Amino acid sequence: MTAAEANAPCPYCGHRGAVVEVHGHGQCSNCGTNFEPCCAGADAAEEAGSTTAVNAAEEPQLFARLFVQLGGASATVMTEALLFALVQRLGTDLDDAKIVLEAGERIGIVQRVGVGCHRMRRNGRSEVAPVADPGASPP
Repeated sequence: MTAAEANAPCPYCGHRGAVVEVHGHGQCSNCGTNFEPCCAGADAAEEAGSTTAVNAAEEPQLFARLFVQLGGASATVMTEALLFALVQRLGTDLDDAKIVLEAGERIGIVQRVGVGCHRMRRNGRSEVAPVADPGASPP
């Protein structure tokens, strides 16, 4: 907010005074009317369009590589550890990592095991090809 905007009168009561910031929007310090909305008129469609998409298709062996990193292709891992690894690998936030994990569950690459654990799916046609551990020494 510029100095000119700070001295502008409230459009409702005409008071010239400081704008009070409350939960991301500006209110008149005299009458309390919100005249600087936090979202400035944005709607859900605009907000959804402004987020960056996570393209997990760029790395089709994503989960196989993560499981190798987290203990091996046959490991059962904590969901939190898997989500953290997804955040780090994809360079995204936790919400996007949860979406990618859910997609992996839906298409059968990973499966929930009990409460708070996941593992690679081992049977059926959705089995993922093994991936060599990049940190392992050659045989």
